[in-house]
Amino acid sequence: MSEPAIDPRAVAPSWGPPWLRRGLIVLATGYLASIWLDAAGTRVPERVLPRPAIYLTQIACLFPHTAQDAIDYRAEGYDCARRRYAEIDVRPFFPIHANDKESRFDRTMFFYRHNRRTMEALDEYITQKYNASGAGTIGGVLLLSIRLPIPPPGEPLERFRRRPLDEYPPAMRHAWYESGSARRAERCGAAR
Repeated sequence: MSEPAIDPRAVAPSWGPPWLRRGLIVLATGYLASIWLDAAGTRVPERVLPRPAIYLTQIACLFPHTAQDAIDYRAEGYDCARRRYAEIDVRPFFPIHANDKESRFDRTMFFYRHNRRTMEALDEYITQKYNASGAGTIGGVLLLSIRLPIPPPGEPLERFRRRPLDEYPPAMRHAWYESGSARRAERCGAAR
């Protein structure tokens, strides 16, 4: 009896010699173990792996902490007539791009809220735009953020809707910048 003919297309030929395949399996197992050790909080010593290889195993460190809150940035304008702050809508002054739906106000507040010069420029911009809109006269702004708690996994998530600032308790608000009293007085005096 002769042996049955094997179709050469039925079995894919292996690439590389057997010792290379075994070596790659050992390398892949070591890499996955390094990632697992890093995620578990155990660092792989530098005497075991060189620094560039350790760097490539630190993917678990990219996002070490989950966000507890969503942040919404808002502005209040200092009403010259009433001499107090009231919420103003700055969205018309920062149109959202059609393709990325990102507000420049939110980006500026996120990246530059600690930069005094940027906040002063933002104050000047918002004040000029608001006063030119005909909605009233403001002498300055109070720029703040609201921390909206994210529910734990598995609990229902309420769809975001913009609510008035008055609906949020003071504990959820954080003021980042306020126009100086001299600047407010100067702007309100010039408005008269």
